Amino acid sequence: MAPRIPSGDQLTNARPVYCLDLTFGGVEYHLATEPVDVERDGRVIHYSEALSDPGYMEEVTREGMQASNSVPLAVFLDGVDIAAEVNRGHRLESVAGHLFFVLVDRSTGRSGQTYAERFALLTGRLSQPVYADPERSAGYLAFTLDDNPGDDSSLLLDSAAVVSGATWPNAPAVSGGKVYPVVIGTPGSFRKPDGTLSTTSGSPAYPLAESGSNYTKLLIAGHDVEATSVTVFDGIGTASQSFSVTRETDGLGRLVATVDISSPGAISPKEAEYWVVWDNGGGIGSPFASTALEGLGDVCAWALLRTSLRVDVPKWIAEAGILNRVKVATYITEPTLSPWSFVARILDSMLVEVRAGPSGLYPMGRVLDTAMAEGLTLITEGPEFEPVGPVTGQTQLGDVINAVTVQFAIRGKTGDYKRRVTLTPDPDSTDPEQFSDEYATISANRWSTDPEAPIIQAESIDLDHIYDDTSAALIARERVRTQGLGYSERPYLADARFGYLMPGDQVRLDSESLGRVFLATVLSKRWTGYAWGLSLALDDDPVRISSL
Repeated sequence: MAPRIPSGDQLTNARPVYCLDLTFGGVEYHLATEPVDVERDGRVIHYSEALSDPGYMEEVTREGMQASNSVPLAVFLDGVDIAAEVNRGHRLESVAGHLFFVLVDRSTGRSGQTYAERFALLTGRLSQPVYADPERSAGYLAFTLDDNPGDDSSLLLDSAAVVSGATWPNAPAVSGGKVYPVVIGTPGSFRKPDGTLSTTSGSPAYPLAESGSNYTKLLIAGHDVEATSVTVFDGIGTASQSFSVTRETDGLGRLVATVDISSPGAISPKEAEYWVVWDNGGGIGSPFASTALEGLGDVCAWALLRTSLRVDVPKWIAEAGILNRVKVATYITEPTLSPWSFVARILDSMLVEVRAGPSGLYPMGRVLDTAMAEGLTLITEGPEFEPVGPVTGQTQLGDVINAVTVQFAIRGKTGDYKRRVTLTPDPDSTDPEQFSDEYATISANRWSTDPEAPIIQAESIDLDHIYDDTSAALIARERVRTQGLGYSERPYLADARFGYLMPGDQVRLDSESLGRVFLATVLSKRWTGYAWGLSLALDDDPVRISSL
């Protein structure tokens, strides 16, 4: 589950006290920014005042990936000589810590939460430890508590899932060492600009058996598949033929998908390579539905189930409704690819924030739809939510993008793309792959100093994992929406009851000082000792603002 968030009622007449669980040298330490007792499993644990105020700030970027979460801390371990413990072999770099806070009643000083009800912030390991400072006590230790998803030591693919003497002892030599393809969605199958179906080489296939001078069987996937038949291209690439899918096990008992080509018609019976088009059903089945795996959110959750990192899989599943608007179609044969690297790759072009929370990695999508924005919390400026600084524009002309070309439907055999779509303020009416929308048009006119010369600034992105034109167009639209019109930032000081707001949250902000309602995103949050310091991104979006 995602981090617990305090409610407005819990925050009334309360202040947060930060606590840290730390195990070093075989001893568990319970430290806090002020003394507090926390009930845990029927007993009371005393957290001693030995933790520096972390000045903990949670923050996100307005778009992109947050790949890590960290906070600098300092502690005092009473009666401990840190240097002596290190000399005994207790490595600080292997120490793990858990940072959380509880809400203490301002009147009684008592915690309002048990340990099970705590508000977890970060679980990670110590990095860059500082100790043995001659001007400080021997028990003084400073470090950064760091949770870094980049430390994914797991592999997405099974290292034994290769064509070998153990799996296919009679396989032709040309297939030796080939990694079983993991097929997601329907690679190779796409639509032309006029809407008609078309095909191209989507994923590789490897010969597993031969008779005489001809191949008789091809491996098309290292797992069961949803497809009932596939189309196979031979290495020449000019001939194709449909074959029924067969399920069987390899020499190690692994279920795989194959096709019998012992009676070839159009394709050559012996080529250096073969390619598959998934035009009658998809590849691997979804663990979350009775269909082929293809929705972006489901694909991410499927991959992260295999990672060594801590992942909030239920949150990924909960966000699938938004993420699954994009359909993924690709194959994986990279033996050293980690689950996190794969997820980062397919999310690279998407407006999805991936956060490293105490329960693991979880996604935060952005609201871009007007109807969805109308359901957001409305906050009104006032004494309890007060601007404490000016509005600062964050977008320069060089950052503006209002024309996006997306190349997709990759031809597996050659690496070129069969399709493209272009969102532009000034589309060519003779090109069916170009289109426009109101965001692109407003952007081109907004940044121009000459009404007769709109400014068009373009980018081109290549998507190897997309074959669906609707998904490609959606990605282009979202990039223009967020990068075409610009945004500003403004700092606010909010009453303690607004502690439920988290970085990445979007709200409607009714600003009396600015005279209108904004769609605002919380970029950062920190506790000042008496109130929450927030930084808000104010989207400069006349299309949405007019409806809000």
